[in-house]
Amino acid sequence: MKGIGIHKYGDETQLTIIEAKPMNLASDQVRVSIRASGVNPIDWKLREGYLKDVTPFDPPLTLGWDGAGKITEVGEDVKDLQVGDDVFFRPELTEHGTYAEEIVTEADLVQRLPEGLSYVEGSSLPLVGLTVIQGLSEIGKLQSDQHVLILGGSGGVGTIAIQIAKAIGANVTTTCSAKNADFVTELGADHVIAYDQASIQKGGPSFDLLFDAVGPEAYQEAITRVNLGGTAVSIAGGASANDEISAVEKEQNIYAENMFMTPDKEKMAKLKTYVDQGQVKPIISHTSPMTIEGARQAHIDSQSNRTQGKIVLTREADGKIE
Repeated sequence: MKGIGIHKYGDETQLTIIEAKPMNLASDQVRVSIRASGVNPIDWKLREGYLKDVTPFDPPLTLGWDGAGKITEVGEDVKDLQVGDDVFFRPELTEHGTYAEEIVTEADLVQRLPEGLSYVEGSSLPLVGLTVIQGLSEIGKLQSDQHVLILGGSGGVGTIAIQIAKAIGANVTTTCSAKNADFVTELGADHVIAYDQASIQKGGPSFDLLFDAVGPEAYQEAITRVNLGGTAVSIAGGASANDEISAVEKEQNIYAENMFMTPDKEKMAKLKTYVDQGQVKPIISHTSPMTIEGARQAHIDSQSNRTQGKIVLTREADGKIE
């Protein structure tokens, strides 16, 4: 079995073919022929070695942690899925990722592809969708009519965060560049702060919840706008990133957390429901072929932080990875 990953940490030129033996199938697992894999910042952060102290494995490893494809084998205890099902999934974080011909993963982390969604669209959703559900609902406890500030509304996570926050019934303010203001408004944002034209700190409402998909600098501006006793959740290391931020969090009695998403059956089912009900739609920046050159370019594009929505690697049913 072939995949794309790394033998050692470094820049995108370290991406190479990874040869692996087919994985054995446990009774609660399924085997999926992968047709598309989402590209996420965690992919290049792992490649660069930024997360080597918090991940339970070392190279060689195949990258990618959300995908879509067709089930080719099911374990004997799997009852809700069958061979031939088109599915999307977010596997556990292991050395066997989704930039690959196939994957074996727990059936609980797999859902049937929502009707009308392509493999590309389906593969773009699991990691960002589960991240948003955990951040907004499980940690942030966001409720209808509350005010949420989403930093980075035009990116892969932000585009889904806006849609889920609106599905909850919240009032949504988001940040993006001025050129993307109309784009995020069409997604449902009630208010837009163009970071290249205005400061987050100047005027406007305060917020019950801050959801940060950008990082410490933007978080430091935004934390001053969170209500007394509010909540701040960062997926980009913003919470308590320095003494000044920590002082504001403490003074305002803000619960602040740097989160790392944990996949589970309940969040996957909730994500599928949002899509089935038309409350969340995939936002695709562009696709690249699941080849070495395609993956390298996808990583360069992802690291630019200038994409609208998700980048996806694609593979034909019998396509070779090379």
